[in-house]
Amino acid sequence: MRFLKIFCLLFLAALLTQPAFAGQQNRDITRQELNNFDNFLDTHPAIEKDLKSNPALVKDSAYLSAHPELREFLANHPGVREEIRENPSGFMKRERHFEKTGKDISPAEVKTFDDFLDKHPAVDKELRKNPALVNDPNFVATHPELKEFLNNHPAVRQDLAQHPRVFMHREKKFDKAERRAERREERREERREH
Repeated sequence: MRFLKIFCLLFLAALLTQPAFAGQQNRDITRQELNNFDNFLDTHPAIEKDLKSNPALVKDSAYLSAHPELREFLANHPGVREEIRENPSGFMKRERHFEKTGKDISPAEVKTFDDFLDKHPAVDKELRKNPALVNDPNFVATHPELKEFLNNHPAVRQDLAQHPRVFMHREKKFDKAERRAERREERREERREH
């Protein structure tokens, strides 16, 4: 009788936890996979437009035949392929959220841009006031050092163009953290000298 009670409790616990595990399976797309897909869509705007208006196209063999670059991408990224085919609308919604929030902006890109702004305080000041200026051809033309930087750093240019406010917000946070670290180091040096 005791074993029967234990078995029933275990069985009940398994039934109660099953929905939780099922929900986790739908969320097993990684940030890296979202980033890979976001990068793919950034370089294939026509496919991005099609999939945003009709996510189910990823299951359409005729569409995949007409777009071999998408077919190849999905073949090379099985995690993306599995998730997007399982729930095309949900996956595209997550990709849009990923894109809107600027989660595809890497810390290395922020550091690179921070280094540039540290050397060009006038550009820094203007972009802090109005980050959208980075998309203004007249502003870029009047700042040749910015134009050269953006030409030499296409990933930064692309992320800045897509998310100027988010990018500048991240750069500001990076800058503050960098200053705090410098102040800590200065205090350590002062203590060593005394």
